[in-house]
Amino acid sequence: MVDLSALNPNQRRAVLHIDGPLLVLAGAGSGKTRVIIHRIAHMIETGIAPSSIVALSFTNKAAGEMRERLSALIGKSTAKEVVLGTFHSVGAQMMRETPEAFGVPKRFSILDQGDQTGLVRGILRDLGHHGPAGDRRYDIGAIVQRISLWKNDFVDPRAASDFRLHESDYDEVAAEVYPEYEDRLRSLGAVDFDDLVCRIAHCIEEDEELRAHWRQRYHYLLIDEYQDTNRAQLEVVRRIAGPRENICVVGDDDQAIYGWRGAKVSNILGFDMIFPRATVIKLEENYRSRAPIIECANGLIANNMSRHDKALIPQRGSGSMVTMVVADDSPQESSWVTGKIRKLIHEDHFAPEEIAVLYRSAKQVTAIEEGLQEHGIAYRILGGQATYDRKQVKDVLAYLKLIVAPRDDLGVRRALDVPSRGIGSVTVARLDAFAQERKISFLDAIHSAGQIEEISGRPAQALSRFSEMVRRAQAQYYANGAAVAALRSLITASGLKDSIVGDAGAGKAGQARWQAVEGLLGSLDRFHERALDKGEKPRWRDYLATMNKDSKDEELAIGKVTLTTLHSSKGLEWPVVFIIGVEEGTMPHKRVSAPRISDAISGDLEEERRLFYVGITRARDILFVSRANVRIERGQAVERLPSRFLKEIPSEWTTIYTIAKEEALTTDDLMSMADAFLARLQGPAT
Repeated sequence: MVDLSALNPNQRRAVLHIDGPLLVLAGAGSGKTRVIIHRIAHMIETGIAPSSIVALSFTNKAAGEMRERLSALIGKSTAKEVVLGTFHSVGAQMMRETPEAFGVPKRFSILDQGDQTGLVRGILRDLGHHGPAGDRRYDIGAIVQRISLWKNDFVDPRAASDFRLHESDYDEVAAEVYPEYEDRLRSLGAVDFDDLVCRIAHCIEEDEELRAHWRQRYHYLLIDEYQDTNRAQLEVVRRIAGPRENICVVGDDDQAIYGWRGAKVSNILGFDMIFPRATVIKLEENYRSRAPIIECANGLIANNMSRHDKALIPQRGSGSMVTMVVADDSPQESSWVTGKIRKLIHEDHFAPEEIAVLYRSAKQVTAIEEGLQEHGIAYRILGGQATYDRKQVKDVLAYLKLIVAPRDDLGVRRALDVPSRGIGSVTVARLDAFAQERKISFLDAIHSAGQIEEISGRPAQALSRFSEMVRRAQAQYYANGAAVAALRSLITASGLKDSIVGDAGAGKAGQARWQAVEGLLGSLDRFHERALDKGEKPRWRDYLATMNKDSKDEELAIGKVTLTTLHSSKGLEWPVVFIIGVEEGTMPHKRVSAPRISDAISGDLEEERRLFYVGITRARDILFVSRANVRIERGQAVERLPSRFLKEIPSEWTTIYTIAKEEALTTDDLMSMADAFLARLQGPAT
């Protein structure tokens, strides 16, 4: 029997509601995960088959934690039957089960962000969109984002030019790239992450037999973080649910902060209009934060017009007032923040992992990093680019696949493309056709390119050199099992290192790019050594599989202060939180004053307010909110105004602290000043 006695009345109502549409408005720190887990357990207890329940989240980490908690409640074997994962992982499972119905080959590949970037880069080059600096004339990420937004709004590739996201030449270029991008995906037998949702929605709508199949399989749908869903994700849910409408969504419109990447806050705001039979239950009790923090959050978010009427109710009692810190300038702010962190750790005995510094823009973190380094305090950064997502690292991994996973066609294609060998899309298409006709891998087709009459001249010579180079590296690997040594030889022989360093230009940029590769090679060496220490052969497929882990799992938090963007802080919490740089132009971001051409690209004041709200509600016990009167921008002192959001925070729950110049000095600063003073008293050495 599932014990519901620890749940509050509204949590219990949400758990016991089984059939029909249900919207659970779960405020920050209101125990939503507990509700989700207990609801699934209760459904199974009433006789519902676990395999007919689908629970969707937005990260692999969240899905993993959910499964662990469900296993503890109902047992591992039963929990394993529940279909639990992200929209994309469940979409991939559906495609693998019925690939023909979804228009993909049985062994389709899934492009990750790096693969997409490489594909778009190649298309730009083929279309002639490159300047003196090569294909860096355009920000490829901006083009990929536009294609993604179009896909998730079901915009046909041939009609993209009529759906401008932003008034710039990027729209025109992206609209030209989009249909070619889709054509190349088909020729590769591949899909991207957006297809794992968009294609599912489209095919279920168009194919009555397919629709009936999945509606018979999945009777109950539960979606976590529903405020982050986009149009395509909503349509997948609606089309699978069908007339039964057994949909439970859990989310908080006050924490909808991803409009810039296509999330539609209207999905949660209008849930009861989309599903008129919906029951709405509010979870307002907050079990995370002290009362002053909650009251500040409530006062702030009440200024948003587009929201459900609700307010957090603190359950942990009173605590320290929220401290509003005012600095003369940015160096004083960063010096005070890092000095305060040092005091919290060494005098107040907080563990480093109990402290976080949050900021609107990644460029704000540099001064904090430097200050923590000076104090000898370890830290981790969330929200930056993961090492394995960098282009040069993905290129080297493609070369590794040539050696240890030669049947990975996508990896082989990437390696063939970098550095440029003068092998165009026509030659690649002929290789692909030859491989499909003979039912061999793409690499085997390259090895047999001499048999393809349509390939001759320079492309034939380039393929022959590539084939010979790969065979030598594979022979080296097969001879002694030293994959990393073979990889290093292959990188040298191919000219990949020169391409990586040269592509970044001379100097520090090129060195930094190659250092990332050396970091990867060092990681490969250590993986190899650990396997040998165990008396085993290295399982390179296992290593390559780790590339799909969430970036937040890469670094251990223990013993480290967390530095993170406000966006990346969502879903996390700490006893002590600093939110820095709360000024006009930063929080809210300066783009909110730009002409509102598109909610997907332009700034949105209410979303900025929600972002600040998310930051405030990350704090459990102590919260500092800091700003500076002056900041140095491009070498000049620029006056900064306090954020308009600060005026919306109830003053009775805050205390203002103005930093004196002496307080901003660290102990080391004072010791240095004392040494200098004594030196002046003693005079020059004789």
